[in-house]
Amino acid sequence: MSPIIEIKELIKRFNQRIAVNNITFNIDGGEIFGLVGPNGAGKTTTMRMLVTLLKPDHGEIYVGGHSIRKNPNNVRRLIGFMPDS
Repeated sequence: MSPIIEIKELIKRFNQRIAVNNITFNIDGGEIFGLVGPNGAGKTTTMRMLVTLLKPDHGEIYVGGHSIRKNPNNVRRLIGFMPDS
């Protein structure tokens, strides 16, 4: 069974500040997964890249086998995002 979400070597910078530094993980279908960390750890930035609101500077994200870079519309059909604010 292939993962429903794959994140590979993901990096995001804002000017000289590294917000997400080379993260890699998979989430299998039916798995409950949480991103936990202190303020400024890159959780929201990672989620914004996952749902195609931000483009990564490096790395790949696949949702349901669709690349966020090559098939963002297909990704948007599969995933939703509601930030806390």
